[in-house]
Amino acid sequence: MENLPDDVGRLSTSHLSNAKDALAPICEINEQCLQMLVSVARQVHTPPESFLHHLFSLIGTLDQAGMATTARFPFLLVDFGFRDLAWWHSITLAQRRAGKDLSWLVPFPRAAAMKLARATLTLAWHTVRTDTEATLVLLGISPPVAEHIASLRLQDIDRIAERHYRRLRPRWEDRPAVWRQLLACSRETDVNAAHEFVLHALQLTAAGSLPVTSSQRARKTAPSTSLRP
Repeated sequence: MENLPDDVGRLSTSHLSNAKDALAPICEINEQCLQMLVSVARQVHTPPESFLHHLFSLIGTLDQAGMATTARFPFLLVDFGFRDLAWWHSITLAQRRAGKDLSWLVPFPRAAAMKLARATLTLAWHTVRTDTEATLVLLGISPPVAEHIASLRLQDIDRIAERHYRRLRPRWEDRPAVWRQLLACSRETDVNAAHEFVLHALQLTAAGSLPVTSSQRARKTAPSTSLRP
């Protein structure tokens, strides 16, 4: 599946004149995220009924080659509250306080999470200022949040990454079926399977283009056993 990233990338980034340059940092961040997920998945035991158990059981078997291939899909596999406008308002309006973040049952190690959060926010900050379409399609950032991130100062990135790194999460963390499809595609030689995944990911991105509502945010604060497709 050596030619997958170029073939699939053209589906969603044909509007970019510099598609390869745009995808390179996404792939680097994806690979860092996958390495961290694999490491945690192999060390932490989660309840069989939790969605994290299903996610980790899928990711934990990845080897280095599998991580490199999976990382090259043209979507950011990391989420940093990219649909939660209220959260972004809360952390930027109260700069002197750490703010209240959603707790994750199995957080990334602090140093690694801060590094990944900084890289993710830097990429988001640059992208929202240069390419609106890529912001939504490739990074999964809703338009209102994109506007908010664009208004940040560059020095804000380090502060937010340091104080709120726990907000860093794998994208589609509660949709193991999406990760199952992604990982299956990374092992396939049939490019049509990859195309199907890209279309599915685009549908999820479009469905998530609106900001998170208060009721949605409340549901995410509690552990869930829902395994949505």
